[in-house]
Parts: sequence; C-alpha cells; structure tokens
Amino acid sequence: MPTPFRLTASVVVLFQLGSCSSSQIHGPTSDIVPTPRSDGDVVDQTVENESQEAVSGEIVQYRIPGSAISFEMIVVPGGSFKLGSPDGTEGRKEDEAPQVDVTVDAFMIGRYEVTHDEYALFRYVDRDSDSTAVEGHRMEIDAVARPSTPYEDPAHGRSGRGFPAVGMTQWGALHYAKWLSEKTGEFFRIPTEAEWELACRSGGNGDLTESALQEVGWIKSNSGTELKKVGTRTADGLGIHDILGNAAEWTLDQYDKAFYSSIESTDGLNPWRRPTRLHPRTVRGGAYDDDSSEVRCAARMESNLNWKRRDPQIPKSFWWNTDSPFVGFRLVRPLSQPSTDDQVTFWQLVLGE
Repeated sequence: MPTPFRLTASVVVLFQLGSCSSSQIHGPTSDIVPTPRSDGDVVDQTVENESQEAVSGEIVQYRIPGSAISFEMIVVPGGSFKLGSPDGTEGRKEDEAPQVDVTVDAFMIGRYEVTHDEYALFRYVDRDSDSTAVEGHRMEIDAVARPSTPYEDPAHGRSGRGFPAVGMTQWGALHYAKWLSEKTGEFFRIPTEAEWELACRSGGNGDLTESALQEVGWIKSNSGTELKKVGTRTADGLGIHDILGNAAEWTLDQYDKAFYSSIESTDGLNPWRRPTRLHPRTVRGGAYDDDSSEVRCAARMESNLNWKRRDPQIPKSFWWNTDSPFVGFRLVRPLSQPSTDDQVTFWQLVLGE
C-alpha cells in the first residue's frame, strides 16, 4: 500500500471510528485563514510514487490506476470556527442556527467536483481495469457494485466530458469513493457538513457580494440555468473551484434541522450527524439554478424524495435520482489514514454492508 503522505506540519486523523487518540490543530475561532501556497505548485502524486510529500496548502495530483484520468486534491488545514450563520445574515434559515463552535481536523478536498470522466470509470465496467496502486492486488472488476442503468439520463443532457458528474444518489457517491479507495489503496469519502463548511470558509467565501459570488461560482444570475464544465470560474482563496454554485454537493450527514443545537452539548470535535435512516441527507453549496441567497457557505439543503418522482421502478433506484441534475459531489481524503478495520466499519455503517 502506498505510504500515506508525510506532512511538514503536525496533522491528525480526520475521521475516528475507533478509540485512537489525536492531537488538534487549532485555527482562529472567528475566521479561517488559509495557508499560503504558490499558484500552480502541484505535487504529482500518481499513487504509484511513494516518495512525494504533500505540504499544507499545496495541490496534490492523483492518477486513477489503469487509466489516463487524474484528479487533484487541496490540503485544508484543520481549525476551529463557528458552524452556521449569525443573526441578520441575508437568506439565513432556521437550520443554520445556533452558531456553534466546532473543531475540524486537517484533510484534503477535491480541487474540483468529481467529473463525468472520473465517475464513468466506475460506472461502466468496460472502462475500468483490474489495476490498483496496491502491490500484488488486482481488482475483481466484475465483483464491483456499480450503478444500475438509470431510467433516463440523470443529468438531463447537461453533463459530459469535463462536466461534474450529477444525478447520482448519496449512496452512488459513496460507492464511487469506496471503489476509488480500493483502486488507490488510500481512503477517500465525501465530506461531513463541518468539513465542507470549513473548506468553503477557508477559501474566503464566507461573506461574498453578488458580483464576487459570480466570479467564483455559477449561479442562477450568470449560468443561464445550465450546468457548466468544472474550473471555468475563478478559484477561491484556497485554490478550490466551484465549491459554491454549479453542482450542489452531497455531504456525509443525515439532514437534521436541529443538528447544531445537539453539538452545543459536546466538545464540537469533528461533528457528524450519522445516518439512522435512508432519507433525508444534507447537500451543500447551492447550484447553477439557485439564487445567491441559497449559495452560501452556511446554507443547507435537505434531500427530497421528489428527486425520484419520475422513477417508475419498484423499488426506486438506489443509484440515481430522476430529478436532481443539479447535485454532484466532491471527495475528501484524511491526511492520516484510518486503519483497515476502521475503514471496513465505516463502509458498513454508511453503505449497510
């Protein structure tokens, strides 16, 4: 298995399923200041190469084994911040309150939303291969759980090469992360709400004017209500593209309107509303057809069973929605990897395996 990245700063396990202890990386409680990086400074981490180091703030590039497809991750320093929005915020909803102090450990997040090209390697068995980055391990591609054939195009004709992959359920996004984890030998998943909001705020997106938002994101007022290719707006201060607008993004959390109130009675470390039922789940970031008031770091969207309303199948597809061509996802990777046993426990919890 590839050696986990060796970082120049102290890092911690982002996601703890077991009882292992961790130290904390604390940032300022009132603001998140991203670690400076040199634009265009990319570490080529093709996962076969074990010698590279990832430095906080740098872009780390992976190549998916057995393909020419690559993707990039950006280190997000951990820190403490106020989750949610304060009174008086334009567009604020009840589920963004109360603001609560949380601490999130460091992680890497996708520079772009997962693209159609990347997801297609998983979706179509004839595009996959048995290659992995794990020495001596070949993937049994015919045994991989893959998306079923959708009732109709889940992207409504709005996706394709270079576009975000959209229309999948959260379950479909998680299965992609599990597949990629086996391919690379490194643990990937989708972000918690707290991780996603930390990444959003770390890029300086916490209080944007309409014109500033249009610079970094595709929203209703500048998109023509159409999905766009990834990376066609300006990157934010951390180097992340499209974290606001374009495709909204699945998070790991079950949607709970009162979640923040429940955090107040805890230490606020790495909060995650673990799922206890299939619906609803939380989506973040807003989309190309949303007004600016819905495209904010603190805005939360509840998944809706109506997103499957035109699916005539009984039962309805676990993999696809017929009516959410505005929802995709972005990956995260813990800087210090969970143990193999903890990874197995995680996938059992979120996928029911």
